[in-house]
Amino acid sequence: MEPYFVKKTFHIMRCPSCKLMAVENIPADLSPYYSEGYFTGDVTLDGYIDYDLDKEVTKKTYIDYIDLLAKYIHKQGQVSMFEVGCATGFFMDLARQRGWETEGIDISEYAVKKAQEKGLAASATTLESYQSVKKFDVIVMQDVIEHVKDPVDVINRAKNLLADKGLLLFTTPDAGSLWARVWNKKWHAFVPPQHLFYFSAKNLGSILEKNGFEVVHTAHHGKWFTVPYIIRLLYSWTGLKIFSKLAEWSAKSFLKDFAIPINVRDTLSLVARKI
Repeated sequence: MEPYFVKKTFHIMRCPSCKLMAVENIPADLSPYYSEGYFTGDVTLDGYIDYDLDKEVTKKTYIDYIDLLAKYIHKQGQVSMFEVGCATGFFMDLARQRGWETEGIDISEYAVKKAQEKGLAASATTLESYQSVKKFDVIVMQDVIEHVKDPVDVINRAKNLLADKGLLLFTTPDAGSLWARVWNKKWHAFVPPQHLFYFSAKNLGSILEKNGFEVVHTAHHGKWFTVPYIIRLLYSWTGLKIFSKLAEWSAKSFLKDFAIPINVRDTLSLVARKI
């Protein structure tokens, strides 16, 4: 890894050959960055204005992910799904409505409590600390792999929890996308220390293949975003305080109910099968 640039005191390194990027000076404790405010509108935490509302407007995208996984599942009968980074359980609830058996974990105690209030099997822990003899048909990591300190270790732990020919679904910002390359160091997904690693389809696929997986699907799916969430992104991107004030105001106004479809093709969706 070679030094690439510094953002908010965090040193981002880049591999000259595979172009994988990573934060060098990772904080020892990341949990403060995923407190209640991360899900409820603290714009300084680069999170969500209202997590469940932000997800609700893009529900079709997540239903499409369930349909996508169903196409590749190699079994009959009930499907068991484990979600790493389940947050308040929005995706788990959709899968449960499909008839899947669901379980999830998240680093945020606040988010897990919300998931449990929905009657979901969620625990406040990390994959490194999670213990189970159960094997799952599907493991889901949506907007998670970029947040972990050791992606290879997480991938291998997920593999150990998967049944034979089990599936692993990732979504993550695509640092190899045209949008990311055009904006370069000003790309909006550079938000350390929440985002610790920055992958491309090529280098993430290579990591998976070297660790016992076959990539079976790669795509770039668009989403709908609420107006407050878009304004919050503009604040993270530019650092201009006017966007912080606008995000807070819009979250309490009629604008919170409006959403806009966006697909700049810099969100990678990838399905891999355990081999």
